[in-house]
Amino acid sequence: MKNVAPTNVCPACGARFTCGMNAGMAECWCASLPPVLSVPEAHAGQCYCPECLTKKIGEAARR
Repeated sequence: MKNVAPTNVCPACGARFTCGMNAGMAECWCASLPPVLSVPEAHAGQCYCPECLTKKIGEAARR
């Protein structure tokens, strides 16, 4: 992904990161990950940062 200003803040850790969709890109980095989790209901419209989403996918896979 090209260098774009952060568009989101992770609801889990507070890290700033870029969502490709919010940045107007054709695809986001998260599209390459398995679609295991939905956006947390308590944080509607927010996404996890790459580190937290990868961690949460790993946790879900171990269940």
